[in-house]
Amino acid sequence: MSNGPLSPEEEKAFRDWLELLSKTLPIQMKRTHDIIHLLLKNFSIAVESQSNMDNLISQNIPLEPKRQWHTCTYGDNQMGYTCGLWQLFHIMSIGVVEYNQHNAAIPTRHASETLRNYVEHFFQCEVCRLNFLDMYDNCSFDGCHRLSAQPASTEHEWRELPLWLWETHNDVNVRLMGERMEQNSQVEPNSWESQQARWPSLVACPNCWREDRSWEEDRIFEHLHRLYWHGNPLHIRVEETPHDFDTRYEKIPLSRKIGAIVFGVLLTLALLAKSDKSKIHAGRHKKIEI
Repeated sequence: MSNGPLSPEEEKAFRDWLELLSKTLPIQMKRTHDIIHLLLKNFSIAVESQSNMDNLISQNIPLEPKRQWHTCTYGDNQMGYTCGLWQLFHIMSIGVVEYNQHNAAIPTRHASETLRNYVEHFFQCEVCRLNFLDMYDNCSFDGCHRLSAQPASTEHEWRELPLWLWETHNDVNVRLMGERMEQNSQVEPNSWESQQARWPSLVACPNCWREDRSWEEDRIFEHLHRLYWHGNPLHIRVEETPHDFDTRYEKIPLSRKIGAIVFGVLLTLALLAKSDKSKIHAGRHKKIEI
């Protein structure tokens, strides 16, 4: 989009995403909720152009003090686009479980389809986007059966969404490690090295993994819940690893980061990201345990 309207497919993907986030983000993210409410209330105006959206935000949402987000940016707010999106995806997935405990249940398939469509239209890392869509559309990790199109009635069923997303993310980490080793003319990762690419690590969550390197479902969910829901998600702190996995992840100017939606006002940049892909630059992105 060059200061023009979103297509009908993009409009639907964006509206569905905003509506899902409005139900599943924690209450601590008040400014984000305010922006979502504003955009949904004025949706037809907002999606007509980048300038319309900018004006809506600037005229109705007070500016926020500048922040440094060390979890994904390591203090450099030019970094962290893809990492920020993954953080948001995990928060949303835990939020579905939380929301369903007190409201008419959101089907896990509806949430995953909404996520899939958002990635298709707004994820600005092209390789990442295509890989995610390929995994999702081909039912990786039995997603077609684990994620139900019908409203489930038990927390065990709702947990399938964050657990499926966690498995998907771990598979991405292992694949990226293998590609990095191949680029450096190293041998394929062995089972121990593949385990090291997965998260949480044995140090972060010793009870999450069995001796045979399989995982404990309940302990993994508890870890995800502690990380992405307890306390204030704006201050998530995740252990770092020394690996630089995917050099294709973008180094995007702060004004172009849709992934920083977790910060609030940057949620609205879904339109901006469509407007000028030429400003997206390849840069260093550390693999961290998110």
